[in-house]
Amino acid sequence: MDIQKELLRITSEYLDENLDYLKLSKASEEYKILLNKICGQNLDIENGRNDLEFDNGKALGTYWAALCLDDLIRTRQFIRGINKAIQEKINKQKPLHILYAGTGPFATLILPFILRYSKEEIRYTFLEVNQFSFEILQNVISKLGLKDYNIKILKEDATKYQIDPLNKPDIIVSETMQNALAKEQQVSIFLNLMKQVSYHTIFIPENIELFIGLKKSQSLTKANQVSSFKKVERVFEVSKKSMFLSKGVENMIIKENLFAENQTIIENKDLEDFNEIVLITKIQVYNDVKIGVNESGLTTPIILKDISSQKSDSVIINTQYKISSQPELEYDIMISTNV
Repeated sequence: MDIQKELLRITSEYLDENLDYLKLSKASEEYKILLNKICGQNLDIENGRNDLEFDNGKALGTYWAALCLDDLIRTRQFIRGINKAIQEKINKQKPLHILYAGTGPFATLILPFILRYSKEEIRYTFLEVNQFSFEILQNVISKLGLKDYNIKILKEDATKYQIDPLNKPDIIVSETMQNALAKEQQVSIFLNLMKQVSYHTIFIPENIELFIGLKKSQSLTKANQVSSFKKVERVFEVSKKSMFLSKGVENMIIKENLFAENQTIIENKDLEDFNEIVLITKIQVYNDVKIGVNESGLTTPIILKDISSQKSDSVIINTQYKISSQPELEYDIMISTNV
């Protein structure tokens, strides 16, 4: 079997304009089997399951990082978003420089592109902090015959990594997040890297937003499930726009790893058709490539409070995103009859 041809064949499904869930599921399974075969190691061991804990969040254990591939729409949309960014930049800058922060053991989101472009067109910097994942990634790149490509693999914490000012990336990719930006280091990684690059550098995902929202009673069909959610107010955003007032000027002021506090007031008349207060994650991967509500584990709304018995009252929700060993959007919900 020609492993390189197999990789190109399997991953072509992610780039297909038409979404066919059956074909996508099959491609995902084949992609996973191929990567595990190349890897040649059992990831489901203690060393593979152990997450790394830091003061600004955790880095997933190797086994868990590899499982992200099973989130079909997440993987498809990230690969499609990266493809759009490459196509936009490829003729403007050669060689194009892509930085991938938090690769996991397989660099799953970038691997489909390496063989689709010449060695002269794109160079890569891979950052991975987990030693086990780092070693496997090196082995995978070698077994795929990619050692002659311009790929630099570094064992680095992306929240502290210092970019060479003479070698700045054109595209930065990092999918180190869970639903509602909880637990992992996505925010800290982007904060660190955004401060070091040009405003024109593309970040993928391009925009991550958290909304306070409302949910109607449980619907049976997927279409109805999506329509049963209503976004009320955006309470946190991670994007270049949110962090820069203008080119090179920092906008988001952080003190002691705290972001701005927000207060959302929902009057009782707006609660009539809804039963729950939820936290909704919206992801714009790049340009028009997005991950919609409930399409991925990353965008499954989180129930904050059941209000089915309190519709005569108004609700006040105070929120603030905090970076800590367990980063998350902290919230406090108060029921008031005097809003």
